[in-house]
Amino acid sequence: MATVIDDMAHSSLSKAVDLVLFDTKKRTRDQRTIWEAIRMRFLLLREWWHVLQPAKVTIAHIHTCSGLSFFLDSLYMMLARIRGVPAALHIHGAKFDEFFDGLSWPGKRVVRFLANRASRVIVLSGEWERALREQFPKARFAVIENGVSQAPLIDVKKDSSVITVLFLGNLCHRKGVMDLISSARDLPPYVRIVLVGGEEEPGMTEKVKRFLEQESLEERVLLAGPATGIEKFRWLRSADIFALPSYAEGVPISMLEALAVGLPAVVTPVGGIPSVLTDKEHALFVQPGDRAALVSAITRLANDENLRRTLGETARAHVMENFGVERSASKYLQVYRELKPRLADRGLPL
Repeated sequence: MATVIDDMAHSSLSKAVDLVLFDTKKRTRDQRTIWEAIRMRFLLLREWWHVLQPAKVTIAHIHTCSGLSFFLDSLYMMLARIRGVPAALHIHGAKFDEFFDGLSWPGKRVVRFLANRASRVIVLSGEWERALREQFPKARFAVIENGVSQAPLIDVKKDSSVITVLFLGNLCHRKGVMDLISSARDLPPYVRIVLVGGEEEPGMTEKVKRFLEQESLEERVLLAGPATGIEKFRWLRSADIFALPSYAEGVPISMLEALAVGLPAVVTPVGGIPSVLTDKEHALFVQPGDRAALVSAITRLANDENLRRTLGETARAHVMENFGVERSASKYLQVYRELKPRLADRGLPL
């Protein structure tokens, strides 16, 4: 979500409306007590209440995901509605459907109530809209795909004797990390996998390290850690193939960023990915958990430079034309104008 918000803050949207970013991330120490957490949440909500002055704030746009975060973020949405401010609830969670299905009957009623109270529920793809509309038929949906900005040009030195397969994202089972590193045993010896990202699941980094040691794969798989900004794009520019064998996704920004620099990709047709890409035209699709197919797709790209170039160039043109950050910015503005028609004429602040 942080990348999406940062991209919007630097897009033409920031010129069309007065964007004010309200930071809701944790502001207490890691070993905080429950009372410290409750107190800080109360202070944040009080600050939010004072920020929500209808004469100054035209729209509240709240980014959220699944789990406890959804309920906490919905408090901001409800306060906005009480204040008379239209509020958009923007769902990013790749497993929101599983989160909802796992709730008790009263929990589902609460989520439906919150979705119905939002002025708009924004989702990342038509697939997600169809899935959630079945659960929230009274909610007012809008589809805004994640957008990607133009990648900076960076000079990098590449070893022509090595094919680098890049994974970019938080380390977790959901993103198929264990499937990818397991495939290293069966890939050609000149193929190296690089994992760039922090942890989504606590302890995942250590689990990956132990697996690589047990399987003697330390020379085949590099655990690079998290990277942002220029360093992230340095990894993207130095790679030959992008791999994201996820079990659940929205429309992953990391995938769009990889395609925007012209990397050929091996991905799974989950979440909103099939609404963005076509198999064998923009990427190679493999089914989640199919390690043999994953090995086959990566090997095929590693052995065929022309295919890598053709797939990468086609995907790059497709993504920049249809999923650029400015296209997303125009959809944001369209939703804002629907919620507050005066924006179209007076350009009132957000």
